[in-house]
Amino acid sequence: MTNDLRTEAYLCGRLYAALAELERLGQGEHHSLGRPDVLRKLALEPSKHLTKHLDQAGKYLLAARNRGQGGPAAAVFRSLPDLLPSGRKLPDCLRDTEMQERFHAGRTAQEAALGKAVGAG
Repeated sequence: MTNDLRTEAYLCGRLYAALAELERLGQGEHHSLGRPDVLRKLALEPSKHLTKHLDQAGKYLLAARNRGQGGPAAAVFRSLPDLLPSGRKLPDCLRDTEMQERFHAGRTAQEAALGKAVGAG
């Protein structure tokens, strides 16, 4: 896979969708990654906003298990390493239109894949 910013933007979108689903399974429908304002900020600066949610992934997994959603959450959790961009860190800035489109294309693709694998919840 090419290590370019378009590819990394796409993977960040997929990573966002997986973390949002994991957080939703752990906290319910009113989770922080489900808010439109959070999505806008995160899509612009993944490194600044997404890293803290990666740090919380284990917490989301345990919370989901405690809510009876352990199976679906474990499937999402196991997918996270494959969704990490190949660079040493997440991209700092995805402000141009093409990068935003790639991020949202990745998000949409991952949401569709999660819908098939985990179910709509």
